[in-house]
This record gives sequence, structure tokens and C-alpha cells, in this order.
Amino acid sequence: MTDEPKAAPDDLDDDGLSRRHHERSYMFELGQRVRSLREERGLTQNALARSAGIATDMVSRLENGHYSSPGLRTLLRIADGMGISVGAMLPEAHEVSQTTAEGVARAKLSTQVHRARLEDLELLADIAHAVVHRRR
Repeated sequence: MTDEPKAAPDDLDDDGLSRRHHERSYMFELGQRVRSLREERGLTQNALARSAGIATDMVSRLENGHYSSPGLRTLLRIADGMGISVGAMLPEAHEVSQTTAEGVARAKLSTQVHRARLEDLELLADIAHAVVHRRR
């Protein structure tokens, strides 16, 4: 006989796995998704933390599955720091287009535009227009 308490019926999901196991697994997937999105944008953990206004160790702990319950404010800040929505950061929102060279380049550009100051947005728009129309 073991000393481990048995899970209450409410603590089991449809597959008989514990809710805690499911939550841990989800947080690990979330961390991997955040790491992937950050790297696609060419950001270091430190750069993302600065952009998000949070401590670098928070990013590290989340990416490594050691942050068991980040608050919504933290997730909002991380998403904002990468120029995406919280929904796009969730594991089930994994977009196939982000794995292509074009998707990665668009993600990097989107992040930079999102982080730009208002007065720089017009300049960025002019540069983009010149680049797009140089081939015509």
C-alpha cells in the first residue's frame, strides 16, 4: 500500500490523467511556444524581458516549465513584448506559417513595427513602400 493519496474524481480528466499533470504539461508546452516565438523574432530572453517590462528570470522560468502559474498580466506583457496577442502565444494557436522562412521574416518585421515609436512608424511605412515598389 502506498502513502500517496488517490486523486479525487474531480481531479481527473476524461482520460483519467490528473488535472495537475495536465496543467504541468500545458505550462511546458506554453513555455516551448514562447521560446519558439521569441527565437523566431530574433529576441534574447533579456531583450524580451526588457520589452515586456518584466524580469529576465520570469521569461527563463516560463520557457523552462518552472513557472507554474503566470498571471494574465505577465502573459499580456510577454505577448505585447513580441507584438502578438496572448491567444497567438497559446500552444493550440501554433501557426504553420511561422515555420517557413517567410513566416519567420514576417514575424520579425511585425515585432519591430510593434516596438517602434509612433514617430518612427511613418518612416517605416515609407521604407516598406520603397522596398515593395522598387521591383516595378
